[in-house]
Amino acid sequence: MSWNSTLVTVVGHVASDISYRFGDDGKTNAFFQLSSTERRYNTAIGDWEDGETLWLGVSCWRKLADSVKTALSKGDPVIVQGKLRMRQYEKDDVKKTVFNLDASHIGLDLSRVQSLGSAPVVEPRVSHDLAEEPVPF
Repeated sequence: MSWNSTLVTVVGHVASDISYRFGDDGKTNAFFQLSSTERRYNTAIGDWEDGETLWLGVSCWRKLADSVKTALSKGDPVIVQGKLRMRQYEKDDVKKTVFNLDASHIGLDLSRVQSLGSAPVVEPRVSHDLAEEPVPF
C-alpha cells in the first residue's frame, strides 16, 4: 500500500456480471459493478426507506481475481476494501467522472446473505511425508 492512498470500505451488492480476463503479462483481472444503497429510518412514517445509491466499478488482480471469479456472482452482498480512484473523461462533448475501487479485500457479507447453498469444498493440504503415515486409530 502506498502513502496517502484513499482507502475505503464499501458495503453493497455485486450489480453486474463479473468479467474476467488474462492480461498480456499473464496476470488475471476481474471487474464488476458495485451498488451501495443507504438505508435511513424515516421517523415521520415510522419505517425504513432507501437513500441514494452509490455505483462503483471494482477491479481486482491475481489471486483475488481468481477467488472473485469462482466465489461471487451478480446479486451477492459483499464488503469491499481498496483504493478509491477517480477518472475523468469526455464523451460526446460532455465531461464525465467515474469512481472505481482497486480492491485489496473482497468478502461475502454473511450478515446479509440468505443462503450459502453448497459451500465450495476446499481440499486439505497434506505434506508428502504425512500422507504416507498410517492413521493412528
